[in-house]
Amino acid sequence: MAAPPPRISSPGTATSRTPPPISTAPRVVAAAVIEPVVEPEPTVTVAPSKPSSFRPDIQGLRALAVVAVILNHVLRWPSGGFVGVDVFFVISGFLITGQIFREKEKTGEFSLSAFYARRVRRIVPSAAAVLLVTVVVGYFLFNSTRALATMWDAVLAFVFAANWRFAALGTDYFHAVDPASPLQHYWSLSVEEQFYLVWPWLLLLIFAIAANEARKARVGRIIVAVVMAVIIAASFGYSLWQTARDPQFAYFSTFSHVWELGLGVLLAAASPLLVSIPTGVRALMGWVGLLGVGASLFILNDAIAFPSPGAAMPVVAAALVIAAGIGGPQRYLFPLVNPVSVYLGNISYSLYLWHFPVLVFLLLLMPEQSVSSTLIILGAILALSVVSYYLVEQPFHRSPWLRAFGEPGERTAAWTAWRERFGTQFIVSTVGIIAIATIAVFGVGTALQGSRPALAPEAAATQPAQNPEAQLQADLSAAVSATSWPGNLSPSLDSVMSTTSNNNPARDCFNTGNTPDFGRCTWGNSNAPHHMYVVGDSEALSYAPAFKAIAEASGGQWKITTIGLYGCRFTDVLVQNDGNGVMDSCPQRKQDIANKIAGDHPQLVVIANAYALGQTPDGTPISAAAMVQSTVTEAAKYNSAGKILYLSPPPLGAELGQCYNKVSSPQNCNTAVDAAWNEFARDTIAAKGPGDTFINSLPYSCFSGVCPAFAGTLPTKYDSVHMTVNYSEHIAPALRYDLVALGLM
Repeated sequence: MAAPPPRISSPGTATSRTPPPISTAPRVVAAAVIEPVVEPEPTVTVAPSKPSSFRPDIQGLRALAVVAVILNHVLRWPSGGFVGVDVFFVISGFLITGQIFREKEKTGEFSLSAFYARRVRRIVPSAAAVLLVTVVVGYFLFNSTRALATMWDAVLAFVFAANWRFAALGTDYFHAVDPASPLQHYWSLSVEEQFYLVWPWLLLLIFAIAANEARKARVGRIIVAVVMAVIIAASFGYSLWQTARDPQFAYFSTFSHVWELGLGVLLAAASPLLVSIPTGVRALMGWVGLLGVGASLFILNDAIAFPSPGAAMPVVAAALVIAAGIGGPQRYLFPLVNPVSVYLGNISYSLYLWHFPVLVFLLLLMPEQSVSSTLIILGAILALSVVSYYLVEQPFHRSPWLRAFGEPGERTAAWTAWRERFGTQFIVSTVGIIAIATIAVFGVGTALQGSRPALAPEAAATQPAQNPEAQLQADLSAAVSATSWPGNLSPSLDSVMSTTSNNNPARDCFNTGNTPDFGRCTWGNSNAPHHMYVVGDSEALSYAPAFKAIAEASGGQWKITTIGLYGCRFTDVLVQNDGNGVMDSCPQRKQDIANKIAGDHPQLVVIANAYALGQTPDGTPISAAAMVQSTVTEAAKYNSAGKILYLSPPPLGAELGQCYNKVSSPQNCNTAVDAAWNEFARDTIAAKGPGDTFINSLPYSCFSGVCPAFAGTLPTKYDSVHMTVNYSEHIAPALRYDLVALGLM
């Protein structure tokens, strides 16, 4: 099954992150690079250039693909709009390879330097402009953690390695719920350029093999077709395997998409044969291909394995459209060859580059999605794309920059002709982009003035009572009703999001690998008469700083061992988790800890697991009741009947990376206690053994069923699940009070 596409959400709402799928993941993260029109290089001299061989049907196909992608991201409709990525890969492979063939057969040579110069002129200026604007705007709108991540996304995108960064982040346990990057769509540009880093060299080798043949052009095409057929088969086979194994990684992997580019290459190699197809057959092929692409937009969805075999339908359909037009114009394919479609195809590269940053940024400023906000988003995408097309893309694409010239005067003449052609356009476009930038700056400034609260002093708290929970509840109550972020949060929300669990004193006691040394994971007096264990997944890790503080404040009476494994539920059944190394380490870690506890006979064993549904490694769902019963069964291995404490985790909160930014309010990060939490708590109380106890954690992090992102001067969580180290230490007195009240300490 394909992972669902990453979605862009309003602040404070949950998003699914994956490729279609950023997001990982946005699908919302993804559309293939929509390259500029590929035409024969004009001779940039004072004399007029020859007419270009132009394919209106391909430009219309670009338009269909880019519109589908944009609508899928903005409206989440059509469901298969993400297949534009596959359509563009086929187009790219056909056009670029066809251009190489024409150069080789016309001049007898193929220049790698000229090839890469063309790539730079077409791809880099517009891509770099969007990267720069996105980083700058992100600095002013995003929280600092997300702004820094966006900067690194831009760096990797600029060197065409973005796809591997997003593939790594998508499989990183501690980044699994990060909001989609505004640059996540650059992954496909990286895939293409990695392909073209290798493919032209392989073509040179093939041309060399065919050099001594009498019919070298024909032999060269045959060898290319045979080689590419093998590559397509290998890539498609790998894509099938990787999609079944890890669809998130497969979606971003270059090797999973080579077969799509390769099919376009195969069409280019076979062009001389396809020219002879009868006109009537070509017309039928074009319409069948167009209908196939259109149908795939509505048939495909997140539940279908992608990229393979799901991409086969739009890829083959796009190939039919391209092949049908090789023999001559497709005059009757009016949905593609009309002026509107052709124009949208012309600016499709700019449309693609701008659409996702615009969507991400405007949803921060307009979190309530409506018809008017949607129209504003679509209008902004179109306006920026048109200006960028005329100001950046076309002038750089057509410029003499990086071109080779023979006579000394040719370069000067070429630049003179270029200035005559683009000078006025530059002036008009510059005025336009300055106007748009000015409107944007004033708009953002107004939004910041209206929706960014002024820094407020610490929320007033009621007089604490003798129970430490009373002060916690007073702080939480104030936070729940706050409309402005406190100015003295320490650490800041930006800081806690960037450090996550890395500064947790028990971090090494919950890492994957071999079972850690128990002595290094024990706090307090090593000779204390009382011993307590705190075990479980990352929720136990989240509580570790609180229990460390309790041990150190016990006057030498208690030593507390906090040990477990993040991502590993301490249940009798193995629960699937995609964190690196978790499934390999989990069974042995649980067994080692069970043996140690059973041999030590501690006075108390605290179990803290995530309150979330899961499934077994074979995909069988596990209900809350079954998960709780499995936890009780695992606890029976500790030989500590009547000494087990089930400590509930904090309820699921808002994802800070999505709800907190420079234009949000604390209200965006308030969440209600989720239904799963209530179900797990109820089932745990019912299933615990005789003499065992349960502690409700709601008073530590929520007030009247609402859970804020901070309390007093402290952020409560660094993501939607885990407490910050500082807040965990902060709740230690209240937790100890409850332990004493229950007679457990």
